[in-house]
Amino acid sequence: MPTMKISALLASAFLTLALAHPTARAAEPAKLVLSEDFDSTPVGEIPTGFTKAGAVGVTEETAHSGKKCLRIEPAVKGGRKIIKQGPEITALGGEHWGRLYMKVKLPTPVPVIPEGKKSAVIHSTIVEGTAKSPLFNDPIALRLVSSCTSPKGTSTYLFNVQPKKERKEFSQSTKSIYHYSDQWTLVEWHVDHATQTFQLFLDGKEITDAGVSKGAGHFEGAEIPAVFETLSFGWTNYQAAPEGQSFTAWIDDIALSKERIGGSNK
Repeated sequence: MPTMKISALLASAFLTLALAHPTARAAEPAKLVLSEDFDSTPVGEIPTGFTKAGAVGVTEETAHSGKKCLRIEPAVKGGRKIIKQGPEITALGGEHWGRLYMKVKLPTPVPVIPEGKKSAVIHSTIVEGTAKSPLFNDPIALRLVSSCTSPKGTSTYLFNVQPKKERKEFSQSTKSIYHYSDQWTLVEWHVDHATQTFQLFLDGKEITDAGVSKGAGHFEGAEIPAVFETLSFGWTNYQAAPEGQSFTAWIDDIALSKERIGGSNK
């Protein structure tokens, strides 16, 4: 039998096998519970279905995809963010994957060490969830994408849980080796109530020392809720930036799913 005819038969056989076995096909994209690229929102406003806190609005000055993104305006301290609650958030239940793209205007503020002190930080949160603690059943804020900037300009990333009542917060933090970027950075996070797990990823790479995994039913040191009440996206710096300094940032292509979404535009 001629070589060309054998090759054609083999190619046909491989194609038949691929069609017969779904696992041979490319993986299906994650089904999104929420997706926001800001392109349908008028400049200066926020997307329908969100509420806002502080100075934040859509801009055409830059975008990761499309023509628009969310701009977080500079401020001495406090929150500038959009907040989502309702059926999309509750539908996620106790496990979800989140994704957004972020960039930050450089240079960023650095803290000044007060006289008589040995250190100082500016703690900032980009993604925050609110919920009831599975351990104490009290209101908590979970800082899912959060960082602390040192006087040297380097930052940690951390998972931080802040109770709203009088008990201590706790966190799991990296070393202070990271820097904000003025280029679009892919930020992903994953939470799972069933295994009390939190994961953080930057540009596809897991930041393992920011992660938490306590195991089923072990809530202490994690407190991943069975359902989130709200999720917010933006910038909150809890300590004041030095005089004449501030954080300005841009966020685009926010997405939430029950599966990992990855770095696609939508």
